Amino acid sequence: MATVKRKTVVLFLLPAMLVITAVTLYPLIYSIWVSLRQWNISRPWYGNNFVGLNNFSRILTDGQFWNSMRVTGLFIFWSVFIEFVLALGLALLLYKEIRAKNTIRAALIIPMIVCPSVIALIWKYLLNDTFGVLTLLVRRLGFENMHWYGDIRTALPTMILIDVWEWTAFLFLILLSGLISLPVTLYEVARIDGANSWKLFRFITLPLMKPVIIIALFLRTLDALRTFDIVWILTRGGPSYRTELISIFIFKEGLHFFN
Repeated sequence: MATVKRKTVVLFLLPAMLVITAVTLYPLIYSIWVSLRQWNISRPWYGNNFVGLNNFSRILTDGQFWNSMRVTGLFIFWSVFIEFVLALGLALLLYKEIRAKNTIRAALIIPMIVCPSVIALIWKYLLNDTFGVLTLLVRRLGFENMHWYGDIRTALPTMILIDVWEWTAFLFLILLSGLISLPVTLYEVARIDGANSWKLFRFITLPLMKPVIIIALFLRTLDALRTFDIVWILTRGGPSYRTELISIFIFKEGLHFFN
C-alpha cells in the first residue's frame, strides 16, 4: 500500500519536476555553450566561433571584473550584516506584547513590497543635492552639502543604506516566524532556574534559531547578489565604478558592448 501511494505521489509530481528541470537545465546548458564561443550579437555576420576557455581567461585577467567582484562583496557583506542585526533586534522586540505591534510590523513590510524602480526614484529625490529632504536636514545640522550617490566616498554606503531600508523586513519576517515557533516551556523552565534575559537569548534562543538564521542569511545573500535596479537607476555603477556590482558589469558587457 505504501509503495502504491509513493508511486502515485511521484506520478503527480513528475510533470512539475520535468517542467522545472527543463526551464532550469536548458538555460544552464545554453549559457555554458555560449561561454565557449566568441560571439558579438551586434555583429552576427562574424558568426560564433568556438574559442574554448579563452573567454574565461580574458575575464579572469580583467581588472574591471575584479573591481566589480570587490564592490559586490562589500555591498553584500555590509548590507546583509546590518539587515540581520536590525532584523533580529526588531524581531526580539516585536515578539513581545507591546502596543501597536501589528502596526509597526505592517510599516516595516511596506518598503519590501514596493517596486525597486519606484524606490530608486523616491530615494533619488530624497537625496537630491539641491532640494533633497535628507540633504536639507544635513545642511541644517551644520554639515557640508552631501553628494550622496555622486561622491566616491559616499556612493556605495548610500546604496547599502537604501538596500537596508528596503530589505530588513525580509529577514525580520523570517526571524520573527522562527521566534514564534520556539517552545515556550523551555523559557519557563530556564526562568525558574534563575536564567536572566541574556542567558535565555544566548543558550536557548540562538541555538534553536540557528537553522532559521542560516536559511535567512543564505536567501538574503543570494537576493543581494542579484541587486541591479536601484543601483543602475541612481548611479549606473559610478562614480568611478565605485558602485559597479557584478550584475551591472554583466549588463554592460552583454547589452552595452554586446560581448
